[in-house]
Amino acid sequence: MSTHSTLNPRHVIGLDALRFLAAMLVVAYHYGFWFWADPSPVSTPHLQQLISFPELFSATHFGWVGVQIFFVISGFVIAFSSERARGYDFLVSRVVRLGPGVWICACITLIAVVVGGEWSMYQMLLAFLHSVLFIPVAPWIDYAYWTLGIEIVFYFLVFLLVVRGKFAWINRLAIAIGLTSSLFWLLAWLAAMGGPGQFAQWMQQLHRSRILGLLLVHHGIFFALGVFLWLELVKHGCRENRLWCAVFCAAGCLQIVLTSVATNQATGSAFSAWPPVLCWLGALAWVVLSVHRNHRVHALPQWFLRLLKTAGMMTFPLYLLHQVAGAQLMAGLVQAGAGRWVALAGALTFSLCCAWLVAVYGEPALQRVTKQALLRARPSFH
Repeated sequence: MSTHSTLNPRHVIGLDALRFLAAMLVVAYHYGFWFWADPSPVSTPHLQQLISFPELFSATHFGWVGVQIFFVISGFVIAFSSERARGYDFLVSRVVRLGPGVWICACITLIAVVVGGEWSMYQMLLAFLHSVLFIPVAPWIDYAYWTLGIEIVFYFLVFLLVVRGKFAWINRLAIAIGLTSSLFWLLAWLAAMGGPGQFAQWMQQLHRSRILGLLLVHHGIFFALGVFLWLELVKHGCRENRLWCAVFCAAGCLQIVLTSVATNQATGSAFSAWPPVLCWLGALAWVVLSVHRNHRVHALPQWFLRLLKTAGMMTFPLYLLHQVAGAQLMAGLVQAGAGRWVALAGALTFSLCCAWLVAVYGEPALQRVTKQALLRARPSFH
């Protein structure tokens, strides 16, 4: 077997590994901390009464930062892959990337919810339809779907640039959403520093606003940073790009600190914000290193590169499947007499195996069908 990869040499393999690690951070956060600390559980109400893993709290409480890492990678990858795209091709690529994974995973989660028997028929159907139709407001079959609406809004903004032939303005788009988001978190920090009051209450309400989330006010920093990392590392390094990277990196750290504080308040915890901040900064360093050393990574054995690419493909279904379906399985195992660690291992194994099956077999098959249908519809797209 050849010792060199036959993958596209422009494909940044290191980002596949980072995606998977970010997904595992989120899984660890839910399984090791949030399921037991959530004041209003959305996975399975009975699970908190059955078991808990206080031994894992200190090592998993910051795993939510995997979502921020996802958004940075998304900003980088969308900029990277859209530079030469045409409007309809960009639309097809995004539908094919998101649709099949969502449709398959939502069906699997629906089965888990039906078996669990904790939801009414109306709740199940409404949440399922919201999920498969990409309706950006709750309820969803799994609360992990909250990020999809935010991703789609960012895709739509880039799509507008592509279809108008203005992709060169992507730096302007990144500055606009990045500065708006940075200003919001600066105001949130000032409100927190000012102590309890009307301004602080108002900012807390805005923090919970789904509309602002969909307008990228909450997470625009991370997409903007991903775009400028692409501009700096792939297109042309310059002082302006590095300046914006520094600005949005600082704003991202502020957002993560404030999110850590909010998580502590919601769960009655007192964890330091340093772990999520350092984890996120480490992920940024990984992005930089992955791009700079990509040619060396591609010289590694092909089997290893395929493994990393498969891990990257597993990320999306793993993210969508682990929370509700995993919690239902964990609760079922405990109720059947399994120990808590066996239940945890069972839920993790189930999530990883399902993610692999979906990524390797389910998604590719449905993606081909979806792509063919969309390409046949091209003549009517004007």
